[in-house]
Amino acid sequence: MFDATKSKFSDVAFEQVNLDENKELASKYAVSSIPRVVFLDGAGNVLYNGGPSSSVEGFTSQIQQYH
Repeated sequence: MFDATKSKFSDVAFEQVNLDENKELASKYAVSSIPRVVFLDGAGNVLYNGGPSSSVEGFTSQIQQYH
């Protein structure tokens, strides 16, 4: 789902992070379960921190809310 959605947005930066290897980010964004998505604005402010939609269409809609 991540890769299929990523291809729809050329002006959005997508990153997948292995939280076992980056516990600092897990702590910074209070990740308590995975999968988890965090949407940030250009200044690094959290716009959304929660679970992703379970479909490509739903995930696309989530992104469009904050884009």
